[in-house]
Amino acid sequence: MICVSRRVLVPLVGVFALGSILSACSSSGADRAVGTSGESDAFVTVDVSTPPFVTLENRTDQPLIDVTVGIKSGMLTYSGSASRLEAKEKRQLRHAEFSSRDGTSFNLRIARPTTVSVTARDTAGKKFETTVPW
Repeated sequence: MICVSRRVLVPLVGVFALGSILSACSSSGADRAVGTSGESDAFVTVDVSTPPFVTLENRTDQPLIDVTVGIKSGMLTYSGSASRLEAKEKRQLRHAEFSSRDGTSFNLRIARPTTVSVTARDTAGKKFETTVPW
């Protein structure tokens, strides 16, 4: 009876340990935010966890204008933009809204994105920029 329970118990403990290690090493990709250069609080939250969208949330108390988003994949950068992002507004940009310089649309099945960069400025002219991992 003891041998039977060991035969079942040892593989279960191994599967549990492997699952714990893999879940600890992976990242969810949700709500990544990095502050502007030299500042601790982030001006925007970037969320790429819900395909086919890149979600931006303005975390400042002012509107952001000329918001440009770039998805870096290998040697290519796919660009998208939002003309104005109001204070505390959350906006979803479809993957199809991003294109490379040669006009190729971003496709998650083909491209392997590594980073997302966001640049913007507020109505007073202050510039913001950040880069977050995909």
